[in-house]
Amino acid sequence: MKIGRIAGIVFRIHPVLLLLLLAYISLGLAREVLTVFVSVVLHELAHTVVASRLSVRVTEVELFPFGGQAKTEDFVAVNPENEVCIALAGPCTSLLLAGLAWLAVRWGGPQLFFLIKANLALGLFNLLPVLPLDGGRVLRAVLSLKWGWRKATVNVATLGQLAGGLLCGYGGYLLLYSEQGANFFFLGLFLWWAARLEAKLLTYGFVRYLVNKKGQLARKGMLPAYHLVAVSSTRLKDVIHAVSPATYTVVVLINDEERIEGYLTEGELIEAWFEKGPSASLGDVVRG
Repeated sequence: MKIGRIAGIVFRIHPVLLLLLLAYISLGLAREVLTVFVSVVLHELAHTVVASRLSVRVTEVELFPFGGQAKTEDFVAVNPENEVCIALAGPCTSLLLAGLAWLAVRWGGPQLFFLIKANLALGLFNLLPVLPLDGGRVLRAVLSLKWGWRKATVNVATLGQLAGGLLCGYGGYLLLYSEQGANFFFLGLFLWWAARLEAKLLTYGFVRYLVNKKGQLARKGMLPAYHLVAVSSTRLKDVIHAVSPATYTVVVLINDEERIEGYLTEGELIEAWFEKGPSASLGDVVRG
């Protein structure tokens, strides 16, 4: 559900979060709901601001119970170094807000205690090293340098499903003694679902990109090409950002004698990004 647009970025709210907010409002917790909602929005805005500073354009943000998910114009736009910075921006902002609220308690009164708790929980929870949380994005970025984007995503998303299952179990146990267990149960269930979806969306985005480019080629019969000349030792991450929706990228590999050793198409570049990781050399990609 679309709730508005901020700085050109469309903000949507997931139906599950909307139902939870309405449920808590019906219980007379409107002030707490507003505090949590504003905290989540500020958390996500921090991601988008840092992304913008790193020349990564975010087009849409969907708000979840534990934060949100940002969508970029190009799913290969974020390299591991940038993703770490973008991912950490949200938790750091939440923890900063918690710290500022703690300092302001003496002037704002006890109503600020909930603001502290909400942002502290939001910041620390999102630092857990599981997808789709921010800590998981940091871990995925680090592991992708060795394993490749696809394998790193699948493994860290599996950790997210495990964490969601454990949270569900903990919530179910608490339900035996307190209604508060329902919060943990539903949060765990949503985390499990979102983690399971993360790996599927990666494959879907990869296939969608290739199908879209092939569709453009089939419709037009030709596409403008962007040629790069590189040596075998050049790292994949140094050329992958040349990939653009408007042109078809072809890399020409040459040796020390400036003789052509081979070619890499755009599809091969993107597939290698997911399978081998951004630090792989173009020579490794050609050799398979």
